[in-house]
Amino acid sequence: MSDLIQSLKQLLHRHRYQGTFLHRILGERLFEKELWHISRHSLSGGFALGLFIAFTPTIPFHMLLCFVLALWMRVNLPMALTACWINNPLTAFPIYMFTFKIGRAVVGKLPASYLLSNTPERFGRYFVNMVNIVTGGVLIGAAAALAGYILVQILWQMFSKKQKNNIMDKI
Repeated sequence: MSDLIQSLKQLLHRHRYQGTFLHRILGERLFEKELWHISRHSLSGGFALGLFIAFTPTIPFHMLLCFVLALWMRVNLPMALTACWINNPLTAFPIYMFTFKIGRAVVGKLPASYLLSNTPERFGRYFVNMVNIVTGGVLIGAAAALAGYILVQILWQMFSKKQKNNIMDKI
């Protein structure tokens, strides 16, 4: 078990990626402390970002999108990348069906014939379905991101209080 923990620590060590292809492209920005540091803000932001990306219809690019946004927002990179894998090949269909239904309920029926008067009917249906799934994905993603952010904040506070109590008991 300790070998597994050591392997994970080494994998998550930011300087492990020095001299790699990513380092050559991104430079020192890849090693900024905020991206790898475990803090209340960084973890909750990374978890929220990963959850938001997980529910948007970006599955072939969700890791890349999450990576770029984590660099830009300066949140915990490993947490963001891990959280976006809630949407994976096994869970994609149920997640996208749920987001489609939510989007359809919110958007209703778009006047596709008005928007796309000179296009074939099939393209109009695809457009309406795409709007439904994107709308539902953004709404569910925003709700999941907010809930995830609050959850990590609460858990951080609970564990930090517990740790303080343990220290006080030892004194």
